[in-house]
Amino acid sequence: MERREIAGLRIEGVLGEGGMGVVYRGRDTTLDRSVAIKVIQASRIDEKGKERFLREARACSKISHPNIITVYAAGEEDGCPYLAMELIEGRTLREVIDDGPMEWQKATRCMVDLLDALARLHAEGIIHRDLKPENIMITKDGAIKLMDFGLAHLQSSSTLTEEGTTLGTVPYMSPEQVMGKKADKRSDIFSLASVFHEMLTGLHPFRGEHPMAVMYSIRNETPRALKLSSQELPVGMQAVLDKAFEKEVDKRFQDATSFRDELVALLPEGSMSGSGITPVAGPAGRRRSTVVAGVVAAAAVIVILGGWYFLGQERPRANARSLHELGTAALYKAPPDLVAAENYFWESVAVDDNYALPYNGLGLVALAQHYPALAESMFVEALKRDPGYADAMFNIGNIRFDDENWVGAREWYEKAIAANPDLAAAYNNLASALRHLGELETARDVLVTGMQKSPPPDVLPSMMKNRGLVENALGHRDSALYYLEEVRQSFPDDPEVQRALSELSP
Repeated sequence: MERREIAGLRIEGVLGEGGMGVVYRGRDTTLDRSVAIKVIQASRIDEKGKERFLREARACSKISHPNIITVYAAGEEDGCPYLAMELIEGRTLREVIDDGPMEWQKATRCMVDLLDALARLHAEGIIHRDLKPENIMITKDGAIKLMDFGLAHLQSSSTLTEEGTTLGTVPYMSPEQVMGKKADKRSDIFSLASVFHEMLTGLHPFRGEHPMAVMYSIRNETPRALKLSSQELPVGMQAVLDKAFEKEVDKRFQDATSFRDELVALLPEGSMSGSGITPVAGPAGRRRSTVVAGVVAAAAVIVILGGWYFLGQERPRANARSLHELGTAALYKAPPDLVAAENYFWESVAVDDNYALPYNGLGLVALAQHYPALAESMFVEALKRDPGYADAMFNIGNIRFDDENWVGAREWYEKAIAANPDLAAAYNNLASALRHLGELETARDVLVTGMQKSPPPDVLPSMMKNRGLVENALGHRDSALYYLEEVRQSFPDDPEVQRALSELSP
């Protein structure tokens, strides 16, 4: 049913739609003002995320700052959290940048205002987490406004892959975000430095033809130097940006105010009056290509590891394989060393970017860190390099399974089996998906076939458990009891096994 009203606000139209929900143009008839209403789909957010969304939205509603979008109200209606905020007429900073680089003084004044706004958010304990030109607006009067603060942590795996969030957000991540670590205010500083660099040059500071390559660049490479052919930058601008781009958070600006003050000192005296950018009338001007320069050639990379030196020119695949094996060993040791594993996999990618296995390894690291969306993007990169890579297909199936998307899981498990008919784990998980879909006879046939593939010791008990559950659902009491009794000790606390055994008891 089409919405006509939300929390007493009249809906007048749709401003935009995305993976998280819909943004409506609305009208507050009581106060006679236009509003923008962001409604998050209930299926895109869990209870914990909903609580955090509403907590941060309410905190933002108490903030009054000329460079922060004003939040009027927040709440929940029909299970969907919503945010009502001021409706800004203007352009996104992305549209402005796409017209070409900004004059350095205007860009710096805008950056000073953004840092002032960021300092205000941080003072309220709010981390933006998703600073990028698309989340910054330029009003018709030339004022700059931050928006969408505190929402990045709500992104789900389907948003990331279906709506292109990876391509839109990765270039502005901080090194610690790329590594799956918690973002703090210093992460926002790194991200806003990337935005500033793009305002000045029209180019991303980090290079890469795909998300994984950009992530590697953010973690390991020096940003593009500032080179402006049409204007002279003040002495010290590069040094300020270098500090904002420090890989180690303790070496970076520790707060937005410090960064802001360094930029103010570079501006001519009195130039902050009337800060902002000149309003732009008419259609957007020339558009530049957003394709970023390619990854540094693997042949030029020297990887230093434990005293060994590998030159990319010499047997790059063999060297990449060795690094991948070291990463796999770190991943599967007890307890796993995720940092070492990730570093080895990245080094493997640097040596041979066409090698699929380390991308699969990076996906497994991301899953272990509870980042399924990032994991899936890595598995997809693995499949780009090896379309028949069954393990990557299987892993995408597992992400679908965890989301209870049984149809999607079935599709990817079937692809994995077609690519590798001996992958016993894929038969087991496919049978589980089929069981959830109610296709019990097919699930049984899949398990029969899979158990003929000599499943490894870590897979066989799970296959026998699934076989017992399927047999029980089919009413085959003796077969069900046989398989479930065989694996009772392997799954002592499994509620499905306990419930089935209880049902089978005389």
